[in-house]
Amino acid sequence: MLHATPIHRAAMEWDYNPMLRESGLDRIVAYGDRSGKCPTYVERVPPCANACPAGEDIRGYHNLIRGTWKDGNDPWEAAFRRLTQTNPFPAVMGRVCPAPCQGACNRQFRDETIHINAVEQAIGEYAIEKKLAFPKPTQRTGKKMAVVGAGPGGLSCAYHLARRGHEVVIYEAQAKLGGMMRYGIMGYRVSRAVLEAECQRIMDLGVELRAGVRVGVDVTLEQLSSEYDAVFLAVGAQKGRALPIPGAQGAGVTNAIDFLKQFEQLGEAMPIGKKVTVIGDGDVAMDVARLALRLGSQATLVSAVPREEMKCSAFEYDEAVAEGTQMAYLAGTVSVQRNGDQVTGLQCVKMVKKAKGEEGWDHPIPFFRFKAEAGTEFVIDTDMVVASIGQATDMGGLEQASAGGPWLKVDHNQKIEGMKNVFGGGDAVQITLLTTAIGHGRKAAEAMDRLANGLPLPPKPSRRDVVRFEKLKSDYFVPTPQQKRRVEHPEVVEGSWREVLVALTRDQAKQESSRCMSCGLCFECNQCMLFCPQHAIGRFSGNPEGEVMFTHYEKCVGCHICAEICPTGYIDMGMD
Repeated sequence: MLHATPIHRAAMEWDYNPMLRESGLDRIVAYGDRSGKCPTYVERVPPCANACPAGEDIRGYHNLIRGTWKDGNDPWEAAFRRLTQTNPFPAVMGRVCPAPCQGACNRQFRDETIHINAVEQAIGEYAIEKKLAFPKPTQRTGKKMAVVGAGPGGLSCAYHLARRGHEVVIYEAQAKLGGMMRYGIMGYRVSRAVLEAECQRIMDLGVELRAGVRVGVDVTLEQLSSEYDAVFLAVGAQKGRALPIPGAQGAGVTNAIDFLKQFEQLGEAMPIGKKVTVIGDGDVAMDVARLALRLGSQATLVSAVPREEMKCSAFEYDEAVAEGTQMAYLAGTVSVQRNGDQVTGLQCVKMVKKAKGEEGWDHPIPFFRFKAEAGTEFVIDTDMVVASIGQATDMGGLEQASAGGPWLKVDHNQKIEGMKNVFGGGDAVQITLLTTAIGHGRKAAEAMDRLANGLPLPPKPSRRDVVRFEKLKSDYFVPTPQQKRRVEHPEVVEGSWREVLVALTRDQAKQESSRCMSCGLCFECNQCMLFCPQHAIGRFSGNPEGEVMFTHYEKCVGCHICAEICPTGYIDMGMD
């Protein structure tokens, strides 16, 4: 016996002409759709994939994990292979990516979003545990590619180029791989063993590293451009902005980038004050405060805006507070107070919201929507100030690529304007997410490959057909709570360097993948076949993904029940 769904019931209970002789399913078949059109299968882009800057096939690896689709005998390895077609850092990004994919997930309108980055982390953990490697190319092209910068964008580009059989050389000014994944993210968020494993997996493809080489100083961009078939610039934005207030010049005041980088280089031997005051409201500011606590200091964070206007993610904020960071909201900075060379305090002033009509009252950047209130100055007792107020690029020696400006200007293929074979990406183009830099590296590699092979570069992509929630039949999906990761706060923060975010178990991750609604593509629920009154739909299990269900059009009468019953929005009534 078939169990009716809300869609089926609605069709049965439709207000038909009372003079009709037909009843039940015969009535639906005869009069449910006057168009007489038959089903067509239209693959659409799920909103999660559309929002992912790295371009991951999120729907694909969820369907592989839960066993809906098959690709070999190991669903976890298959999911890893599918995910790393675009992003070679699942374990790292599963920990630190703010997951714009989840913000777009259609499941949130049913109950809760799919915990995509938690599943991504579980996939990455499995690959490291099983020592999964990337397949090496079977043939070499003889083409030579240079990548400048070994951060997420540069390593992503090197990975995609090496997989295509090109010889790849990375030029890196620092001694180690990772860029801001290493120098901007501490080990309690991403263990160094995890970072090393995912970086080394890329290098094992035969990529060469020339560390300690600064392009623009030790070798010129013109040399690279002439020596290599194509060059990718991923130099990042690794200069912290200086604090522009009196007293900020001198010992005891630094910027967040230098502070975090110094710890990576010196470890716990790094000199630090007993009372550290951090200025800023982003995730990097939270990292600075949490690092100061682990080094045995008190940490106070000063934000010129209220909590609801702060840039940091809710997770990073909650962790900083839980570990002991003191927060001072609506506090503008006036000057750094000193006794000789020693920092003794940070003078602040209360900030208030500008009235409607005042200059900047509706500025897109929250900071400019507030102003100092005269006569409300106060002093925070501190002996070290760390400014986390932004990053800047260093284009010294790369002026030709940046046209003398602070940023690289690129087209949709990441190709730098006015240069024949030089591409760019990551924070040197726009300060944004690590996963965006990974996507830049992939797109650049695709274009560099075509350029080296004498092919035209890809045109601008057309608008994508993204499946919206309204297209789905969400009643099919039983409300199920999201599988959440645990956070294990250290009892004593000082000296604690273990990771605080606990990965989902494989069983939990599989349960979470099972919540995926496979938006825009068949996941073989059999609804169309079960409810077709003409028995016009069959199942061919050996067919490719999305082609398992098949319509025998000679039997179809155009009743459109299949389209009405399809949970994923994959079926349209479009064939006459």
